[in-house]
Amino acid sequence: MEHNETTICVWKNIAKAIVQGVAIGAFAGIAFAAGFLYRDRTLTTPTAQTSFALIQEADELLANHFLYDLPEDSVRVHGAAQGLAASLNDPYTFFIEPRAAEIDSTNLAGKFGGIGAEIAQDEQGQLVITRVYRDSPAEQAGVQANDIIMAVDDMAVDEAAPNMDETLAAIRGEIGTPVVLTLRRRDTTIDIKIIRAEILIPSTFWQLTETAPQIGYIQIVRFTERSPEEVSQAIKELRAQGAKSYILDLRNNGGGLVDSAVEVAGVFLEGGVILYERNRLAEEKVFNASRGGVAIEEPLVILVNANTASASEILAGAFQDRERATLVGQQTFGKGSVQLILALSDGSSLHVTTAEWYTPDHHRIEEEGLTPDIMIQPVEGSDAELTAAVELLSANHPAVSDNP
Repeated sequence: MEHNETTICVWKNIAKAIVQGVAIGAFAGIAFAAGFLYRDRTLTTPTAQTSFALIQEADELLANHFLYDLPEDSVRVHGAAQGLAASLNDPYTFFIEPRAAEIDSTNLAGKFGGIGAEIAQDEQGQLVITRVYRDSPAEQAGVQANDIIMAVDDMAVDEAAPNMDETLAAIRGEIGTPVVLTLRRRDTTIDIKIIRAEILIPSTFWQLTETAPQIGYIQIVRFTERSPEEVSQAIKELRAQGAKSYILDLRNNGGGLVDSAVEVAGVFLEGGVILYERNRLAEEKVFNASRGGVAIEEPLVILVNANTASASEILAGAFQDRERATLVGQQTFGKGSVQLILALSDGSSLHVTTAEWYTPDHHRIEEEGLTPDIMIQPVEGSDAELTAAVELLSANHPAVSDNP
């Protein structure tokens, strides 16, 4: 099993690099572990009737008495919005400025216009190209790993910025449009023009386990609009390669779109309840899986850990309650509240907690999480959970361990 553990660890590292880096670097500092479960595309926000005269009064006093230059109006307004959301004392209700909101939206969509390079911020605040993807616009234009981004379309990179949102948003753009990166390569500064292309962000990675080649391994790193299609494709390819049972890895999956998680459930379940949503009026909405799943019979094991949260807990909880799969790993995060993502007039957005999720047996996820059927503590240097899953499938279904 040692060889297999090494292979899967390498695969997972590659997956992590791709997910963090496809197109233009890490996912913008917006943590999916915070639980962005639900995207609403139709709701509009009514005009508030509350008087904010006190805020205006405070702003005028600051303008009249503050010693130094005031930030721009938009900066002060965004600061007030952040404070308003923070006053609710809910970690999952918060305000996001326009640039970060744009990145958040495209990440959840699973595709966007970009250049196909991974970037990271070093200790000095420099933005470094850490990987250039094969056949990407960046590779075709001559971008190289270890290039340092000095400017984007003549806009200098602010190395003192707390995150990469501004630079990421500037690099992304409409497919077919150009972007010019000013790069420092060793002792030389060069300008490279790149034509943006559609960059697809994979959410799912799969392969056969090497020591048990009739067990398919599927890892979902987050739930995006593309996840259901990717999982169905994974089943199709793995089955063609001889897979007769599956391991679904939801470890370190912090959530994403709940509708996508429900669709993924439909791949493995023949309809039925996946979760209940309960709002502040105690009204319940039922989410059911679709019928016609392509893998409703094969044995299934789910891997979870303390970073399995939100939509991934919903999926794992449904499989556990419905006795469709065995959960292996550690107690999950316990993030079962629902957030609406509401667009504001200037491109910023509000993430607002509006309800809680419950499993098919009405188990509360928020602050409680899920208890695995088989508890496995992590072992440094090996993948103990994966080893246990392979052994479980092989023991319960001996034919699985035989080579075809």
